[in-house]
Amino acid sequence: MSFTTLARQVVVVLGAAILMAATAAAQEAKVLKKVGGGHANALLPNGQTVEITEGMSIPASATINTDSATELYVQVVDGAIATVKKNSQVVLLDLSSNQPTIELKQGNVVSQIDHNRIAGKLYGVKTPKGVAAARGTVYSVSVNGQAYSVVTGAGTVSITPVGGGPIVSIGPGGVSISTFNGGAATTAAAVAADPAATAAVNNAAAIAVAAVAVVAGNPGNFGTTASNNATAELTTTVTTVVTQIPQAIAQAAATAAASAPNQAAAVVTAAVNAAASSGQNVTTVAQTVTQAAAQGAASQSTTAAGAAAAAQDVSKAAAQAAATADPNNAATIAQAVAQSAATGATQGAVQSGQSAGSVGTAIASGAAQGASQGASTAAPSQASSIASSSAQGATNGASAGGATNINTTTVASSSAGGASLGSNTTVAPPPPPAAPSTPTPAPPPPIINPVQPDQVSPAH
Repeated sequence: MSFTTLARQVVVVLGAAILMAATAAAQEAKVLKKVGGGHANALLPNGQTVEITEGMSIPASATINTDSATELYVQVVDGAIATVKKNSQVVLLDLSSNQPTIELKQGNVVSQIDHNRIAGKLYGVKTPKGVAAARGTVYSVSVNGQAYSVVTGAGTVSITPVGGGPIVSIGPGGVSISTFNGGAATTAAAVAADPAATAAVNNAAAIAVAAVAVVAGNPGNFGTTASNNATAELTTTVTTVVTQIPQAIAQAAATAAASAPNQAAAVVTAAVNAAASSGQNVTTVAQTVTQAAAQGAASQSTTAAGAAAAAQDVSKAAAQAAATADPNNAATIAQAVAQSAATGATQGAVQSGQSAGSVGTAIASGAAQGASQGASTAAPSQASSIASSSAQGATNGASAGGATNINTTTVASSSAGGASLGSNTTVAPPPPPAAPSTPTPAPPPPIINPVQPDQVSPAH
């Protein structure tokens, strides 16, 4: 055998090996993140059942099962991440063709698709009645028995019925519920008279925002490219919720902040900016989303300092966005936002097991400082009045959340510090705000329990 012939054979063998390796890799999904303290298992094609761990690969045709305490973030193919929520069962039907598809047997899946990385493929989630597919979007699919729902947070999803029939196409904020109008494309507003359908839509929107927030906030698990894409998707998805499913924004903010506290400020900013762009009442939206996000983030902290940091972050973000949209009312906005942040963070601290009486000063100070800094950045000429109104709002808010023994001198000093940072001037501390003798009525919403995915199911 000549050297040339041998060399050619080596090249052929190596090429075949590389192709086989690439094909094998393409037929495996990878678990990028596992959340919760429970268990998840995979039933493999050979009949073996294995416990799922973070970082492991799962072959095509395997079935994934999660319990009531676990959710998984699975890279189905490059550019497509499926969040398999609690109490869910998913089959990895096809991972290698131009239409990678998973089948949701029961439970909930949120899919995030980066059209720049999925290379023109059409990713789909099969339900009992059809395949919901897209090339670049965020959407949530829920299945309970034969009933299903699809809610789109961004992009367009097409649902192809099993066995043929008209294709249903839904855009951002669009809804398809198998038990409502035969699964035809509709909107959240159209199902408002159906409590079960409305609850399904609201919960689906909330878990979609939370799933995107987790990817955006964890580049170590998902990679810089995926997290950067998720950051953009987070803004788009929150905007869709504010404009198309506004009744879900409080639940979405609380759930996202509890799932990814480091993204709470981003959720708040996106929501306030969306409200301003769509002509909604900016202050009202800022109050709602700030209280919910502060509560969600603080519920994950076990210290007063952690709860205070949550209040500071979300109040700063909300006040800056809202005051930028309406600078003439910066002081009023700062007071409203500081109150909302302090109330929400106190509620969250209580949820995490802390004593409301021991966190009041820290939380009120954090909320006042954040609101003052954010509003003063947008309206520096009003820094002094902003400092005063933020201190009063934060004191009222912490008290409304159940806090007692609030050191109002400390709150006033923190508020002035925030105003000084925002305006780039020195702002003297205002007179200490008067501590409310009775709890000040809290802005909406009431205490929110972040969505537990096992509670999410289609209307039926």
